[in-house]
Amino acid sequence: MSALDRFRAPRPAPSPARRLLGLLAMAAAGLAAGVLAKWADFSGIRLLGDVFSELPVWILLGLVIARCSGSPGRAAAHALVFFLAMIPAYYLAAEWMDGVWGMTYVYGWTIVACLSPFAACAVWYAFGRGWLPNVLSVLIVAAALLADPMVLRRLSLRDFVLAGVCAVLVFGWKATKKTNRIQTEL
Repeated sequence: MSALDRFRAPRPAPSPARRLLGLLAMAAAGLAAGVLAKWADFSGIRLLGDVFSELPVWILLGLVIARCSGSPGRAAAHALVFFLAMIPAYYLAAEWMDGVWGMTYVYGWTIVACLSPFAACAVWYAFGRGWLPNVLSVLIVAAALLADPMVLRRLSLRDFVLAGVCAVLVFGWKATKKTNRIQTEL
């Protein structure tokens, strides 16, 4: 039992077959997300391509993955598998569609994907109850709001909308007080 269990208690581990199925589902979702994100760039719908090129969308997806995982370890594994599957799918789709891309982006996104398990573990606890989950929730919303402006450009309305969605999820989708567990978990 971890000291962090008082904020949110993990669910019992599922069977090995169910854990493997969860990882395979995350890999399939990551592959699909990568292809769809690249397709959005070429769809002719500029807003769709712009939204899926922004970091807050991927923070939001990571937030949902971590929230639906039954423990911080499973959140970390699910996020890692999802993002590591998404990267080759995105760049293979870019190659297939004759898109322009560089290895610098591949390396950068791979580093982000390799760091995602640490973030997913923290995000998993953000859905608990108490002072630590509330601090983590504020940090998540701040990251969603400021990630793109710090790296790419200035704040836009989309940044506020995506940060608002993250805030609604992270503050409104907390574990129940009685069990400190969340019912819709993988």
